[in-house]
Amino acid sequence: MKVSAKITARFEDEGRLKAIATVCLDGKFLITGVRVADCEKGLAVFMPSRRLKTGEYKDICFPITPELHKQIKDTVLAAFDKAEQEAEETPPALDEPQA
Repeated sequence: MKVSAKITARFEDEGRLKAIATVCLDGKFLITGVRVADCEKGLAVFMPSRRLKTGEYKDICFPITPELHKQIKDTVLAAFDKAEQEAEETPPALDEPQA
């Protein structure tokens, strides 16, 4: 299965949350709201979830096989690394002079 990912938002000061990604499977199925978070063991990828009335979170969609789970995780983290490198290479915007 062909898996591609694009980082749609990056966060500097949002605590553990580092980015939001969109994942495309075989050019036929799109998953939005995939989160990249900094956890105890490093960066982790979380599928979109919904909060229940009990306060518990349940994934809305998720890969069934360990192979697809790893492929999605690796692809999202590679896209995150690429977005981080591009952000470092892009010079910061200059502030407009105050009048």
